[in-house]
Amino acid sequence: MIPDRSNFHTLAILVGAAALSGCASIPGPVTKITINSDPQGAEVIVSGREIGTTPVPVVLDQVFPMHWTSRIDSDVGPGFAFYRRLETVTIKKDGCDPYTHDYTGDALLHDVNVRLKCDPNYKPAPPVSASPGPASAPASETVEQRLQQLDDLKKKGLITDDEYRTQRERILNQL
Repeated sequence: MIPDRSNFHTLAILVGAAALSGCASIPGPVTKITINSDPQGAEVIVSGREIGTTPVPVVLDQVFPMHWTSRIDSDVGPGFAFYRRLETVTIKKDGCDPYTHDYTGDALLHDVNVRLKCDPNYKPAPPVSASPGPASAPASETVEQRLQQLDDLKKKGLITDDEYRTQRERILNQL
């Protein structure tokens, strides 16, 4: 008995589709991870280099390059050397205990999520202004004296008409 050609083609298509769908589900190598902390906004340092604040996306080859580890670095014991990723990660946030851990290749196949131990009573210091606020006139000067000084600066050509108007308005608004 000769098999029916249409059944043979149908079977070949089904086998091919099954094989391709199985191949599509095989994951590729991990190239990116995210380093995150709770609470977020912590500084992330990898082997002495600051790479950002959490959550921070990481391209493994850029931040955790592959390199040979010596016997001293090896966690297996003397006599072994490995070509792998081995970096120290430190995560720091004000008011929290710093987290430091050595990560090797297998540990970097997944995102890094760290819960920091923080002081619940920690209060951040108030921000320090980088630039001083507008200079206030000495309390002993009257508005009339300040306006007179402003007029003198304008007459001497030390300030422009726009600067004169802006400063005059500022003095008058303090009344």
